[in-house]
Amino acid sequence: MKIIIRWVLILLSTIFLFVGSLLLIDMSDYDSSYINRSSFVIDVKNLNSRHSYKMIFILRKSYISFLTKFSKKYEKRWSIESEEERLKNPEYKVISKKTVNFSKSNIKNSNYKNYTNWTRSNGNNTSSRFSSLKIINKNNVKNLKLAWSLKTNDSLGKEIQANPIVENGFIYTPTPGNNIICINGKTGEEVWRFKVEDGVAARRGLTLWKNNTEDFSRLYFTNNKNKLIVLNSKNGKRVKSFGTNGEIKIGLSPIAPLIFDNYLVIATFKPDLQVYDPITGALLWKYYLKESKNSFLFENFKRGNPWGGISSDNERGIVFLTTGNPSPQFFGVDRPGDNLFANSVIAIDIRNKKKLWHFQEISHDIWNMDLAAPPILTKIKKNNYIIDVVVAVTKLGNTIVLDRVTGEPIYDFVKKRAPTSKIPGERTSPYQPSINLPEPICRNEFKKKYITNIGKKNIEYISKIVNGANFGFPTPYEIGKKSIQIASCVRWAGASIDPDKNIMFVTADNLPELIEIKKNLKGKYNYYGIVKHLNDLDGYPGIKPPWGTLTSLNLNNGKILWQIPFGEYEELTLKGLPITGTPNRSGATATSGGLVFASGTWDNKIRAFDSENGKELWSYTLSSLGSASPTSFMIDDKQYIIIPAFERNGDEVFAFTLN
Repeated sequence: MKIIIRWVLILLSTIFLFVGSLLLIDMSDYDSSYINRSSFVIDVKNLNSRHSYKMIFILRKSYISFLTKFSKKYEKRWSIESEEERLKNPEYKVISKKTVNFSKSNIKNSNYKNYTNWTRSNGNNTSSRFSSLKIINKNNVKNLKLAWSLKTNDSLGKEIQANPIVENGFIYTPTPGNNIICINGKTGEEVWRFKVEDGVAARRGLTLWKNNTEDFSRLYFTNNKNKLIVLNSKNGKRVKSFGTNGEIKIGLSPIAPLIFDNYLVIATFKPDLQVYDPITGALLWKYYLKESKNSFLFENFKRGNPWGGISSDNERGIVFLTTGNPSPQFFGVDRPGDNLFANSVIAIDIRNKKKLWHFQEISHDIWNMDLAAPPILTKIKKNNYIIDVVVAVTKLGNTIVLDRVTGEPIYDFVKKRAPTSKIPGERTSPYQPSINLPEPICRNEFKKKYITNIGKKNIEYISKIVNGANFGFPTPYEIGKKSIQIASCVRWAGASIDPDKNIMFVTADNLPELIEIKKNLKGKYNYYGIVKHLNDLDGYPGIKPPWGTLTSLNLNNGKILWQIPFGEYEELTLKGLPITGTPNRSGATATSGGLVFASGTWDNKIRAFDSENGKELWSYTLSSLGSASPTSFMIDDKQYIIIPAFERNGDEVFAFTLN
């Protein structure tokens, strides 16, 4: 009997050591290229195997159960946070605006404009998405006609959100069939096609860059999986001298890289910033974009990824990023603290390899309100100075304007004392943003007065749901009671900024969501969230119109100049309702011709608006929704507007010009 027990103990010990070794291996990550992190890291955040996750979940539950029973300190950790303690804090907290020593604009750093070419998605390294062309203007835009359209004629299914780029009359765009194609901008004929075998080709953008020793430009893009690929822009062939056969492994990244000073910069979902030699593809260094402690059981937080985009001040050598929300997204029990650098704007000095500053909008985000759009570099007028700033528009509808060098806010950043959570173990942040200036560009929290006004039955139906729910930002979620929130009005497309007039143009939608948090008995975390659209009985948003908007905001004073409904449900208009606007995602592009071009509404139209007052001057019905912002370029003294229509199984690119 003793021998059997001994062998059973040996077997159990062996299994324990084996399983423990597998977990440690799966948790381990070695990378000596980081300049702000240890080369060797053991952390539960590195786990890749679903079996490892299950084992960690079992260990975590056992650990929590044990400590809760035998440790008074830990019992308090899993109690409900004290509302009484929260109320001891002042009601408001303000990060005061900068009033002196602004970063005055560098004359050399005025390259915000796009004329003949458009060599990076969103325009250029500033991401301002503004065209300086004015051949097409508000006086003649009514004469804008279809120049050509091109069907990609390939398999569909990939989600493409890339603003097309143009150089010397040739257009480069990804397609829903996972190809990169080159189009003759004058004739609409396809010049070449490159098939990306896996991932999603250039999901959110491409970049062109010319090496002075070559007679072609290089086209850089990611496959939204693990690779950065480089092509010869003339023939669509791989630049084989770059990396291994024209590609390098970078990790997951959907956004367009940028290049300056012979630095190739890309941001990934590690999350990190990676810097390469743009000619050879050799890795120079990496910067880890997270401030969290290593742990064997608790992830602290995942995500906080720079998926919105990156921009650069080429003269100062600074790269700017916006980051997403932490995960898990609707509860933060396992990730206490502010969760830096999620929900933030971050500035990295590339030449000196260091972080200059960061600015976090929402700390410990539990509402999925990340900064989903790229940061925009522009200049504004303040105290009779022209100063350089970085602008971030957020899912809350806020416009964050920061001094570009110091990261200090140009407007008071007001925070209001936040309510406490009723979920055991949740520790919310004491304060959350409550900003009045710049004026919010959407309704950033649900209120009873926003209940739909379309039809008595719809009003009664939505009112019943609202009366039984929590709502309002930053109200935390509650188990057993649903919550209503506005579903993040400014998404990945972000804004367009006129750098001459310091005016921002941004599309948004106002859509309510119904969110429910439940206890998780089997999954990876202690809780999980269920999200549904709050629609009326007819399938329309259960909130008063407008459901989609286009807004003009003066960055010099933070005031909205005008706001109009964007998009139309024709069937509602025929019933006598005013234009309601529709959901939209694709964004706007402003021009020096006094115009704002925008698409992506559910009526499949591209429209041109007067930038001074928002009056619609022209429209055209596409074969599908516009899938990205319009691009403007010039060939043979003619200005063109192009728009890809890849949403809802669309496969067509449209180009417009004057007769």
